[in-house]
Amino acid sequence: MNLNNTSLPYPVLGISDDVLPMLTDDAVQFELTADVKNYIFKIDLKFDNIDIQHLIDNGQAEYSCEYDCVRTMMRKCEVSQEPNFSIVIPRHAINGRINFNCFVSVKEPILSYSNRGFNSDYEGATFDMEPGDILVSFPPFHYDADIRYEKLQAAGSFMQIRESNLHEQVFYDISGNKIEILLPPKHYQLYCNPVVKGAAEIIHSSLVLNALTYALLNIENHEQTTWAKTIYYRLDNEEGYSRVELQEPSKIPGLAQRLLLDPYLRLFNKIIVSTPNQSEE
Repeated sequence: MNLNNTSLPYPVLGISDDVLPMLTDDAVQFELTADVKNYIFKIDLKFDNIDIQHLIDNGQAEYSCEYDCVRTMMRKCEVSQEPNFSIVIPRHAINGRINFNCFVSVKEPILSYSNRGFNSDYEGATFDMEPGDILVSFPPFHYDADIRYEKLQAAGSFMQIRESNLHEQVFYDISGNKIEILLPPKHYQLYCNPVVKGAAEIIHSSLVLNALTYALLNIENHEQTTWAKTIYYRLDNEEGYSRVELQEPSKIPGLAQRLLLDPYLRLFNKIIVSTPNQSEE
């Protein structure tokens, strides 16, 4: 029985098959809204266990939601007698990922706790429970506040081009929070020419597409970067995309093109529009 690497000496609903019936896939549901100052998380919890529900109804147990942000060292806990929370978090309190862990925990001492849903391994066993002991452990979830979800389709939200004196050839650095295309000084000077910078279709179908393809081939080694979270979010939430495509290298070039909204097609259309029609002889 493990919960975040902590061993518990008694059965907990939500940890393996300690208590039956086990939690369903929709045991935790949350919705996010936001305004200029705050994030508002609406969280709904669900389980099916008569004995634990009876303890809540009697005021001996309660729902709790712990949330934290590692970067800002924020850590809080809210409690409720109902299986839902509306948690308001100021934007300035979050930098990066915020983690949520929800439980049903003991509110008042419970002597000789038993449960008709105990796994047969615990048949006949009872436990003396103290305030704070966990009865239900819901699946944890998180939200990445550093991702600007409203701008995910713009390449600039997860990629940048900059000059580098350390490289003699174009180099892709995917170790940071953005995919970086590093250009040697002589390349970067040419890139800064307004004519070149204005040719977005050419840049997207060459530098940007190549860098994104390379990044997708190596995304599993950089899952905690913001650029990887951004791409995972699109794959999980936009119609027609799937993380499964990342598991087949032959599909990654096509996936990169789709994420960039077909840069080759945009390039060809740009060439046609920019090229004067040749008169017939």
